[in-house]
Amino acid sequence: MKHSGRIVAERKRTGAMSRKLWDGLLRYNRKMAGPFHYARTVLTARDGEGRVLGGLILQSYWKESYVELLWLSPRVRRLGYGQRLMREAERLARRRGSRLMHLNTYSFQAPGFYEKLGFKRFGGMRGSPAGESRHFYVKQLTQR
Repeated sequence: MKHSGRIVAERKRTGAMSRKLWDGLLRYNRKMAGPFHYARTVLTARDGEGRVLGGLILQSYWKESYVELLWLSPRVRRLGYGQRLMREAERLARRRGSRLMHLNTYSFQAPGFYEKLGFKRFGGMRGSPAGESRHFYVKQLTQR
C-alpha cells in the first residue's frame, strides 16, 4: 500500500499541535486501559520567609506515579530536603493507590541518592550528554 501523506516539522502553533497529539494518545490509552485518574502534584521546600528552596513534580495515573523532576537549590543540598520531598511524594502516591514509583536521573545528578531511598535501576543509556549516562529507576510501593 502506497501512502501519499507527508511528514511535517511543525513551526507554528506547536502548543496547539502538541495538545492535539496528546489528546489523541490519551483517548487511545483510555480506550485500551481505562480511566487515568491523572493528578499532577507540585511539592515545594521553603525557608522561614517562604522563599522556594526546591521542589518536586509528581505525576500519578493508573496505579503508578512518576517523579517528573526533583530540584534543590545548591545551598540546601545534603540538608535532608530531598529525602523529605521524596518521602512526601511516596506518601501521596500510596494514598492514591500507586503500586510503583519511577523516575530517571543523569549520572551527574543523583543516582546514589535514589538508590539509598530504595529505588532499583532497571535501565540506562550512555553518551547523552557526552561522557555521561541516564539511569531509569523504579520502586515498588507497599500499601501502609
